[in-house]
Amino acid sequence: DVGYLAGYAAEALVDGKLTGAAGEKFTAGTLGEKEIVADGDGTQVMLGDPFKFDASNIAEWKSVY
Repeated sequence: DVGYLAGYAAEALVDGKLTGAAGEKFTAGTLGEKEIVADGDGTQVMLGDPFKFDASNIAEWKSVY
């Protein structure tokens, strides 16, 4: 999904639909609407909320990685 989102963001930038400013929104195909957010001295697009791997869920993920 990261590459899929990056592709839509790149296309929107090339087509002039985005400038990369915080607060701008665009549609990323099946991922839906995404917003550019401030991040330190720049901006970024978040794919989703961060996920915390810990003792309560690691058994579920051990076979994935």
